[in-house]
Order: sequence, then C-alpha cells, then structure tokens
Amino acid sequence: MAQSNLGQSVRREPLFDIHPLTGASIEVFYADRTLETFGRRGRGWFWWARQRGFPPNGPATGSFPTSYAAYRHAMESRPECSAAKPQASA
Repeated sequence: MAQSNLGQSVRREPLFDIHPLTGASIEVFYADRTLETFGRRGRGWFWWARQRGFPPNGPATGSFPTSYAAYRHAMESRPECSAAKPQASA
C-alpha cells in the first residue's frame, strides 16, 4: 500500500467572504518570506478587509497558524471596508 504525502499537497488558496454584520469583504491568505510586501515578517495566514477593485484598507492582520484561525479572528473583529461606505455629497 502506497502512502501519500499530504504535507506536499496542502493548498494555500486565498479565502474570500463577506462579514455578516458589517458587509466588509474579507480576504484570508497565506504569505511566506517571499511575500513580505506588506511589512510583516515570517510566514502564516493573514487577513484584511478589502473591496474588490480597491487596495486593502490597511495592513494585514496576522500571522495565524491556520486559515481557520485567521478567518475566525476576522469574523470576531468586525472590520469595515471604507470603499463600501457611501460618500456624502457636497
């Protein structure tokens, strides 16, 4: 019986969701040393609020050991997405 190496097939795809209370778009993603473009060191799972077509509202939050931990933190944090807020007319 051949054994499969599950460690090599771990998927690190980003997860997108909408916060049920604030309506903010959430992106949970994995970053390693090659993706240190947002000012954090190390590797792990991060999240940030962002509206499609707009840059993130701020720096990524993390790192977390699992995508689930990052997702739970995002859901408990009640992030807002400034791009989704209506602008006041002058």
